[in-house]
Order: sequence, then structure tokens, then C-alpha cells
Amino acid sequence: MTQKIITITREYGSGGRLIAKKVAEALNIAFYDNELIDETARQLGIDIDTIRKASQEKSSSFAYSLPINDQVYATQAKIIKHLAEKEDCIIVNGCANYILEDYPHVLRIFVYAPLESRIERVEKDYKEEHENTKKYVQKRDKQRKSYYNYYTTNTWANMKDYDLCINSDMGIDEIAQLIVKVYQNGKLWK
Repeated sequence: MTQKIITITREYGSGGRLIAKKVAEALNIAFYDNELIDETARQLGIDIDTIRKASQEKSSSFAYSLPINDQVYATQAKIIKHLAEKEDCIIVNGCANYILEDYPHVLRIFVYAPLESRIERVEKDYKEEHENTKKYVQKRDKQRKSYYNYYTTNTWANMKDYDLCINSDMGIDEIAQLIVKVYQNGKLWK
């Protein structure tokens, strides 16, 4: 039986993770996000904080051994494929849409929002404090874009690589409900 998978790629502060959690709860399917990082750390025998950092940065080593960033990407790709074959689930990972591009029954979503909305969400909803939140949000997006463009043959945030691109200013709950409807209507799974 083929599993039904949702992948969510997002701009930092867009609420993509919040949306994914709501969708997973509504559909009663597994939700994977930081669990991917934890499992990668376990499999590689490396500290979780090191893995978290490496999973956000492209490789820059010219050493003869495989750089940690490349090991992290390869291991996460292996874990993502395993999860996609195991059960219906939602995966919040910047490269999951690419990693599963040859898999049937994958709903690929990109969540974005205006910069000012993302800054507000980071400060108020995520309760993060930064010296300059705007620069921090832009830096995180730049890291995500650089990582995605380095490890895939696609371009980060290119709407042609997704089934649905959606502005989270439409409302976190409303978007979650929309995704649930798209998932349940069955047209994508034929």
C-alpha cells in the first residue's frame, strides 16, 4: 500500500510548523520535524546541537572525508524515505519535497508570509528575542535557501516544485483546514 505524505517547506516565521501540527492532529497522522534531527544524531553518533547546526548549512569542506553537513543530509534523506514508506505522515523538512520527488502520493506544500508578519510571529508567537529580528529572519531564510539550493537540483521557493504555495496570513487554522480538505479529497492520490 502506498502511503500518503505531506511535505512542508517554509519561510522562517511563516508558521509552517504550527500548520503542520494542526494538520497532523486533524488527520490523525504522524508528524515529523525535530524527530528527524534527533534520529540523524542517533544514527551518526553526534551531538544533537551539532546536527541541528549542520542541517541548516551547506557543506563547505574540501576534505577527503564526507563533511558532516553532507553526512547529515544523506542520513536525513534515508530517514525521510523510510518514514514515507512506513506510514501516512507530514514531514516538515526543507528538502523533503525534493527527496520524495519520485514517490507517488506526496502533497508538497510551501508556506510563506510577508516579512513583517513573520517578524511579528517570531517575536509574539515563538517568543524569540533577537537583537534585530528582521535581520535574524532574513538570515534564517538565506540559510534555508542556500542549503536547499546546494543539496537539490531545484530552486528554493520555486512554486513549480510544489503542489500548493500558501500565504500564512490567510490564517493558521484556515490553512490547516484547507490542507486537510485537499488531503482528504483524493484527487491528488489517483
